[in-house]
Parts: sequence; C-alpha cells; structure tokens
Amino acid sequence: MKNKYTNFYNYTEDQFVENERFQQWVKYEAEVEEEFWNDYLQLFPEQLPILLAAKKRVAANLALQKMQPLSRHEKLILKTTIFKLIQQPLKSLTFFQQKSIQLLKFAAVIMGVIITPMYLLNKQPKTGTILVKRTGNKQTKEFILPDSSIVILNANSSITYNEEINNTQNREISLQGNAFFRVKKKIGHNPFIVHANTLDITVLGTEFNVNARTITTAIVLTKGSVKVSMANKNSTPIYMEPGEKVQVDTARKLLIKSATNTFLYTAWTEGKWNFSSTSLLDITNLMYEYYGIETEYNNEKAKHLKITAVIPITDLGSLINILVKTLDIKIIEKNNRLHVQI
Repeated sequence: MKNKYTNFYNYTEDQFVENERFQQWVKYEAEVEEEFWNDYLQLFPEQLPILLAAKKRVAANLALQKMQPLSRHEKLILKTTIFKLIQQPLKSLTFFQQKSIQLLKFAAVIMGVIITPMYLLNKQPKTGTILVKRTGNKQTKEFILPDSSIVILNANSSITYNEEINNTQNREISLQGNAFFRVKKKIGHNPFIVHANTLDITVLGTEFNVNARTITTAIVLTKGSVKVSMANKNSTPIYMEPGEKVQVDTARKLLIKSATNTFLYTAWTEGKWNFSSTSLLDITNLMYEYYGIETEYNNEKAKHLKITAVIPITDLGSLINILVKTLDIKIIEKNNRLHVQI
C-alpha cells in the first residue's frame, strides 16, 4: 500500500537535493519534518547514505548563499570529504582542483583557517567514513565504538563519528538527543570529546550522561572525571567529579555545577524512569521525546502536579495508569494524543 514515505522510495541523491520538502527540512529543522525523515529511515534504512549525502549538499548550498556556518555534524562530514579528495591519486587531484575551489573557500569560512593539504595531512585521519547511529520512538540502543567505548542512545537520538575514531588523536563524537557514555581509557591517553549543542565534554575514561535535547544541555557524571567547556571558548571550563551535574544557563551563557542524584538521570539505561518531585509537564514532555505522543491539558494546574516514583519505560499503558492513580487525574488516549483532565 502506498503511503507518504513510499513517495521517496529509491530516491537518488540528486532527487533529494532538488526536492522542496527535503530542502525545507535541512533549512529549518522543524520537529515535524525531523520525525518524518526519521520514520522514513526506519522503513528504508538502506537510503541513509544517500540521504546524508544529499543533506550535506543542500546545507552547503544554503551556507554558500547565506554564509551561515554548518552544524558540527556537517562540519565533520565536510572535513572528511575534503581529506578523502586530497588523498586521491594525482589525476583525481586535478579534478579536485578544478571542481572544488568553491568547496575549499567554503571550508575556510567555516573553520576560520585556509585549509591546505599539509594541514589536513597532519590533523585528519588518513581514512574513514562518517557514521551516524540513531534511534526512533520507543527505542534504546547500545553501540560499541571502534575504540571499545560504549554509547547507550535514548529514544529519538543520534550520534555522528568517524569510523577511524580509534586511530585519531582526538576521539570526537557529536550527539543530538540523550546518551549515556562508558568511555574506554586509551594507553596513549587520547581524549574522548563529545560535542553536544554548545558544549564540548572532554574525558579520558569515565561514565556520564548527556542530555542535549534542548540548548540547556545537562551533563551528569557517575564515574571518573570530565572537563566541560562552551564551544565558543568564552567561559572558563568546569571540571566535574562523580555525583555532580553541569547545565547551561542560557540567559547568562554560563555553566552551572551542582550536586545531584545521578540515578535520576541514568535510570533510563536500565529500562526505567526515576522521577523525584517531577512535574507532569516534564513527564509528558519526556513521553513525547520517547514515544512521540503529544499531550493536551484542560487545566493549566495539571501541568504542575508532581510525582515521585520509579516507572518502567517499556509500557506506555502502565505509565499512564500510574500517573492516573497517583495524581488522581483522567488521561484519555485518542488519535496518538493524550488528553489530561482534572
């Protein structure tokens, strides 16, 4: 049966680049479109390399038109692509020189330097493909990276990294969403760097949770030590110890450190949520991120009701039942929406 997703089945890279809906997704990153393309990839995972290549091309075109910087993911893809072209045989280099002048100029604007072949040879891995791992609604997946580090991805999240991460001077990974990291300590003490929104988290060997679903990115450390800094380098880095939480104060553009119960932020890796005086609004926002289901309230007061409980995340029905009984409210599920009534 034909549906809205099959319209894009077997699309080529050029077709994606020329498609208006695809262009709008890359340009505005609307949540509805993000969900659409994530669902599309769940149905047609073999299209991921083509879609990523097309997204890179559209982003590059938009940036050239407006001189807007790319995201971290796109920068990483761009840098690796340029390096691969430079590493090709001499006759391929001639093609590169003729056809890639605009690309090099664009890279220079993004990175703040004029990239030369020698610079790239010193700074970039000799081989490597950019890999993207993602989860959809209701999914939690564990990935083992080439350097033996472990990443547990929460629902509707993604990580981007170079497949040669084990052979690079700095092991770098970009995160969108929520993830728990168990970082493998390297003999050469190669730093492991997580880029999440406006933050850079640098570690040697440790366990920590990063919630980058919003710009108020939060890091909770359970083991080891990490350094957290703003990507723009305008604030003093903060060093964390186990049991501490660092979050971005977006108004003052500062990093705020505080003591916390780490289990509240890592329980999801064990298939449960641990709520401690958590508002119903925060819970329903989390339900949207995990299950993709929206919530409507018939009374603003309901949003501020609070609950303390440990709840399994694998069953939406059980979660709704616990909320109803604990908060003495009514929740009606209809057309993939929850209607809260008090």
